[in-house]
Amino acid sequence: MPTRSPTRVMLRDELVGFARSKVMIVLWVVLPILAIAAYLLLPQEITRSRGLGGLSATAFVGFLMSSVAGTVAALMVAVDIVSERNRKVYELFVIRPIRRETIIWAKFLGVFACVTVACVVSLGLGIAVDAVRGRAPGGDELYDIVKSLVSLIGVIAMASAVGVVFGVMSRTILVAVILVLYVGQNLTIVPMLPVYLGWLPNQFWLIMLITAVLTGLLVYGASVMFRRSEL
Repeated sequence: MPTRSPTRVMLRDELVGFARSKVMIVLWVVLPILAIAAYLLLPQEITRSRGLGGLSATAFVGFLMSSVAGTVAALMVAVDIVSERNRKVYELFVIRPIRRETIIWAKFLGVFACVTVACVVSLGLGIAVDAVRGRAPGGDELYDIVKSLVSLIGVIAMASAVGVVFGVMSRTILVAVILVLYVGQNLTIVPMLPVYLGWLPNQFWLIMLITAVLTGLLVYGASVMFRRSEL
């Protein structure tokens, strides 16, 4: 019987752990339902306030998820790292054939994947509601939805990476939460600065590439710090 890779086992454990958390259950089930209910209860004057089409359910859900997904991802991974360090969980990995960096990458990928799935499910529900109401998105709208989803995934990736960094740096949950809320949210918009400053107008995919590179550098830096730190 082949031996399972410790790295795969670690990643699977993190995915399962985050997926079963109460926060993810809220993101996967409760938040999408509340978002659609809130949209359906909005006054018609608001949904028709912008042009003939008004505000679609997809746009409404996308806006709502973009406002919470990044913060939730950063808080989840940062608090998880600090909590496990304080409970001396990482000391158990000394006797296992696994590199310290793997722990950090597994946590990043675990929370990133779980929150991304939650956003995809929410946007899919929004599209379904629009289709039922006779407002199924066309070709151009679908492309805009894809771009919005990619942008949202970029925000989640950056936020998760920032959460990993602060989780490794912090020794208490309170410090980690403060750093995420008051510093991390500003760091997630760094890749968009060239757009805001007019340096790279209409360069969406280049901005996404910059976001991916910065995300990788942040997680790599956090893994190096974690490897050199005392458990």
